[in-house]
Amino acid sequence: MTATDDRELVRIRLRFIDLFKSFFVDKPDAEKLGRWRGIITALVREDIDPSFNRAVQTMDETLTSNNLRELQEEHYRLFVDPFNEHQVHTSASFYHDGHAFGPTLIRYRDFLQEAGIKLHEDVHEPDDSLVLLLDALATLIEREAENRHKSRNQQAVLLNRFLLPLGREFAKALRKNPEARFYTTCAELLWSYLELEKGLLPEPASAER
Repeated sequence: MTATDDRELVRIRLRFIDLFKSFFVDKPDAEKLGRWRGIITALVREDIDPSFNRAVQTMDETLTSNNLRELQEEHYRLFVDPFNEHQVHTSASFYHDGHAFGPTLIRYRDFLQEAGIKLHEDVHEPDDSLVLLLDALATLIEREAENRHKSRNQQAVLLNRFLLPLGREFAKALRKNPEARFYTTCAELLWSYLELEKGLLPEPASAER
């Protein structure tokens, strides 16, 4: 792969990560919905991977059949409303340890320190939340220009120890949630994308199984 190919791959990966962050960082608005529809419509015409293609097709159908108000209400019920019994958690600790702010969070903070990644001080959610994990992955991808080998190894640790386990359990939780429709398709698309990411990265020698 040439340096130009590497740069193009970095650009594509960052765009995907930005898309997934936009699904979960806050409630959708008209501008965001229009962007989602444009991206998904373009992806429907691509042949990337069978699992990913199916997830894209499902999301395209869901975006077509739901209006903005419905998506905003679903986001509020699933991720904001503290009184909703079907609220969905987004932290790695919750799914790995059974509660937020567990040992997984400590391990993740250790990883961040080793990788030299500083969190944004104005973010008011657990450090091991899905959006912040994706943000950390984007930071490491951007560092490939400085040291590709080191960055790729750190990405592999982040993906295998934290993002893949979270993505898998998060998708399961939404799949079982009676109030989740659109956000189930978001989680399924994210999960299929993370599997593609795994194929790009080395297997970390010390990854936890």
